Amino acid sequence: MLTDWIHWLSCRHWDQLLLFLSGLLLTDAPRYAFTKIYLCVRDLLSAALAWLRGRQPVPPFSHCPSVCALIAGNNEADIIANTLASVWGTYPKLEIIVVDDGSKDAMAANARRFAATHAGILVLSRPERGGKSSAMNFGLRYTQADIVVVIDADSELGPNAIWEIVQPMCDPKVGAVAGSIVIRNPFASLATWFQAYEYVSTIMVGRMSSAAFHVLGIISGAFGAFRRCAIQQMNGWDVGPPEDLDLTLALRKAGYEIAFAPYSLCYTEGPESFWALLRQRHRWDRSGAIRNHCRKHLDMAFPWAANFRLSNLVLLLESWFFNVFSVYGVVCWLIAFVIFLPEDWWQTLLTLYGCYLVFELVTVFTNLYYTVNFRRDLAISLIFFLVPLYQCVLLLVRLIATTEELFFRTSFADNFVPEKVRKATWWW
Repeated sequence: MLTDWIHWLSCRHWDQLLLFLSGLLLTDAPRYAFTKIYLCVRDLLSAALAWLRGRQPVPPFSHCPSVCALIAGNNEADIIANTLASVWGTYPKLEIIVVDDGSKDAMAANARRFAATHAGILVLSRPERGGKSSAMNFGLRYTQADIVVVIDADSELGPNAIWEIVQPMCDPKVGAVAGSIVIRNPFASLATWFQAYEYVSTIMVGRMSSAAFHVLGIISGAFGAFRRCAIQQMNGWDVGPPEDLDLTLALRKAGYEIAFAPYSLCYTEGPESFWALLRQRHRWDRSGAIRNHCRKHLDMAFPWAANFRLSNLVLLLESWFFNVFSVYGVVCWLIAFVIFLPEDWWQTLLTLYGCYLVFELVTVFTNLYYTVNFRRDLAISLIFFLVPLYQCVLLLVRLIATTEELFFRTSFADNFVPEKVRKATWWW
């Protein structure tokens, strides 16, 4: 079989191969591979020039603004103490505000029990759930810190996470900084293994690439830092989901830069079953590109807008191409492939699979180049040969979610936000 495939490849003209591979060019793999190659080459050259010029390394933690860690959650009694323990005492000018958003369990009681023996923690309780945006806006009233660091109630921070995430804030043009999200349970199941690989590839190294091109468009809701004055300028968080994407785009439109701190680590639990994972991605996909990039923040593409920036237009074009056009483009390619099924169909699919793996190998090498835990990420990367199949499943979920949002605005029926709040907000 392998010999037949090699012979088949040798008999194909380059234009035939390009036609076969056109479907692959619509996926995320080439985009991430090419941008990561650029990133590695840039950083290698920068390091070499610094060494030749004899430059002294910059002190790692020279910027120390006041920080409020804002933790909002609902029914997180089991994990809130661990989250607080990972945050408390990790930064000198730190206050912690916990907002219990109408929990039915002992989240507030457990947080107050921890606060009783640890100074600088304020626990606030709300009688009814108002949603994450509402809870964070409520907590924001109680701080005067320069920087607000948002942390999910079920996440844990690495030892220097807050130090790392506030360093880009020394530049007054930076309005928000994204941290790296790491799967805490990478080998609990095959589903978490895929997620661990995906998070290293797209959230850590992928966002390093986006930041390098000045088109980073999201601060993860699980862990991100914001200038308090910038949040207040935006009148706080709007109703989500996704409130993290929405606020980031609003800050970009206001003229702020969005930075990324790749070694500011936040550990979160990945869904262990494929069904739970697919439900999570379905929710994420239907509330992202269509709702925000194509509707609510469409004015980022208007040259006549007051704060128009070319980088914002590029961000939207990238989202439209890869999250909308490419999704339907791949489907059209597959339909045409099935209708005009060639006799050498298996050779074509095998070629596509092989080319995809070449791009994934580029991703693996760049992941390992930037990793802070080589052995862990090497073990995670061993699943790379199955990633094309995983991406096919995610593509199907994205297709369903995008179509639902495009025609039915289904993100506004998401129970992530209470019904009374959903009904009171504008349907973009």
